[in-house]
Amino acid sequence: MNTINTINTLNTLKTVALTVVIAGTVSVAHAHVHSRAGAGVVPASPVADVAASIYHLYVSPSGSDSNSGSISAPFRTIGKAAGVAKPSTTVHVAPGSYGNVSNSKSGTAVGRLRFVSDTKWGAKIVGTGTEAHFTNSGSYVDIVGFDIAGSGRLGILNYGSFTSIEGNHVHDLKISGGCNGDGGAGIVDANYTATDDDIIGNVVHDIGVPGSCNGVQGIYHSNLRGKIYNNIVYRVSAWGIHLWHAANNVVIANNTVFRNGSASMGGGIEAGSGDSPGGIVLNNTTIANNVVYDNPGASITQYCYDGVACIGSSNVTENNLVYGNGRGVALRVGTAVATVASNPQFVNYLATGAGDYRLKSTSPGVNRGSSRNAPLVDIDGRARPLGGAIDIGAYENY
Repeated sequence: MNTINTINTLNTLKTVALTVVIAGTVSVAHAHVHSRAGAGVVPASPVADVAASIYHLYVSPSGSDSNSGSISAPFRTIGKAAGVAKPSTTVHVAPGSYGNVSNSKSGTAVGRLRFVSDTKWGAKIVGTGTEAHFTNSGSYVDIVGFDIAGSGRLGILNYGSFTSIEGNHVHDLKISGGCNGDGGAGIVDANYTATDDDIIGNVVHDIGVPGSCNGVQGIYHSNLRGKIYNNIVYRVSAWGIHLWHAANNVVIANNTVFRNGSASMGGGIEAGSGDSPGGIVLNNTTIANNVVYDNPGASITQYCYDGVACIGSSNVTENNLVYGNGRGVALRVGTAVATVASNPQFVNYLATGAGDYRLKSTSPGVNRGSSRNAPLVDIDGRARPLGGAIDIGAYENY
């Protein structure tokens, strides 16, 4: 299993701000206000603007589902806690191995339902079967800090609205059901009528085998609005990040995406709309400040089925660092601006994922990002910007 050494080192030394470990706190990564009706992303102070949880449930490998779920008498399964949870509850999950998870409960706008690995990546969902390993059907739900791998085609499958999937490690999905029309993804927002789903600060990799199945993506977003921020995505069968179906008014910003797909399949980032529900025109969507590097095929592209005009005129593609891919930026409508076409100069680039994907001080991506719709923090919770402008990619260092 490939991991990112520098991230693991940081996790050993400190608690990253993406992970909630103290009852009643909220993650910096979630400190952005969900916007409405095309207003774009409205950044908020990284001070907690989401109400602290009133209720707390605990899950541990040493627990029992006949327990009360208290800190001294934890449940054994996350599913048991999900069944008991109500709005304004944090489900604290201790380190250890757990099976597939399904949640159908919702929080509220002022009392979110949170599933949190109390040690980042310490709670491991070791999935079985051919489908999803963590399925969420509730709205106003946060899924934070889990390690998810297994035999299936989906790591985290979300059907809810106003959800936030933060700081998870989703990797090594075997796609054991085969390459078929059902596709697959590390993280997917799959409900075409849902809205305002965020995917922030996750590490997603080895989702299938690169170039083996065109329907298997890293991050797949299929609905209205949402922020895809600060993720690292690599070694995915097809696209690192893919917008499709009913995607519209989405922000894809400050991600680091490398070595996805093959020369003839997939690549870095693809944005478009098609298939069910039909008639959607992708518009008011921003793709900015991303490092898209060493993908054998495409880098950043817009796509529609032949004869279909599925791309609007109000999308923005700006300040992306695009280098070493099989093909350059290809937009059907509009022009990419302020593209940096130079080697990103990672501290230690390894295509396997075992490198250090921060930028060197001499990188052309330092202080070259756009502030428009950009996240206020980086993947480690470090405030943006540190220097005169935002750094491109998932990390802010200068």
